[in-house]
Amino acid sequence: MLRKPSRPALLGACLAVAGWPVSLPAQSRVLDEGTFSLFVAGTRIGREDFSIRAAPGAADGAYIAQANVLRGESKLTVRLNTDSAGFPLRFTLDETQDGLTRETISGEARRDLWSGRAIRPTGERAREFPLPRGSLAAEPQVIHHTWFLLTFGEGRAPSVLHPRSLTMETVGIEDAGPDRVSLGLREFVARKWLIRSSGGMMVREAWTDLEGHLLRVRIPDEDLDALRDEPPAETPAPARA
Repeated sequence: MLRKPSRPALLGACLAVAGWPVSLPAQSRVLDEGTFSLFVAGTRIGREDFSIRAAPGAADGAYIAQANVLRGESKLTVRLNTDSAGFPLRFTLDETQDGLTRETISGEARRDLWSGRAIRPTGERAREFPLPRGSLAAEPQVIHHTWFLLTFGEGRAPSVLHPRSLTMETVGIEDAGPDRVSLGLREFVARKWLIRSSGGMMVREAWTDLEGHLLRVRIPDEDLDALRDEPPAETPAPARA
């Protein structure tokens, strides 16, 4: 059965026949999006609403990840742009509390250097340092950045940029095998991942569905557990007991 052309494709064909120049915007593709509820010691302390999109050929990078992270009266607005290998190109973070801006972070890759700036009530800090090819970015308080570690870091020990603190670390990513994740009253077949620092300390534990979508992330250092409110539409049906 033939698939019906999309509306942009039909429009492009009509313009071409009419002799008009064809210039249609590239369509971004959603890779994962949803909401995590954040728990500390079993108590819900906030949420993270996020989206990860692929935008092939876009001027602002191949992948665009955005989120709002709410914890109490604090709100983080985060955006990360990377190339097709997950290498960070640009990063911004704004923190507000009680409606007032508390922190503004920005950074961008310039050749093989990361140029970052942090503006806080206590002053401004800027730093430029080497950013090796193959590096990834994952802000410690941002859950969905785990997707970049698992997607582009499996099978190697990538250098990881922490844009907010303007620091780097090396992590190891281990496939811990099949597991299950409970979301509400439903249980899903999952795969578990362990992310450790070069010193062996557990940085994150993560669970994905069989398509690679994040279902759960734990950050032991904060005793933080992040659970999806709803599984992605592509996640296979709950496992039978």
